[in-house]
Amino acid sequence: MEFGMFLNGFIPGPAAHDRASEHLALMRELEVAIKADKHNWKYVWFGEHHALTEYSHLSAPEVAMGYVAARTERI
Repeated sequence: MEFGMFLNGFIPGPAAHDRASEHLALMRELEVAIKADKHNWKYVWFGEHHALTEYSHLSAPEVAMGYVAARTERI
């Protein structure tokens, strides 16, 4: 069985408009991807959208992918 996850940059409510909260939430999602690798999960998908309020805050997911790839072995 293979396990993977889809990270969509979900930041609900007023935090979606606060830069510090947005940064913290996005970094937490990237840490989840790194921990998934340590538990032998196979893949992580990153959503890409532009100008959405509460989700898909990654307008350039390739940057997040590079960050995760540098810190994982399988993902």
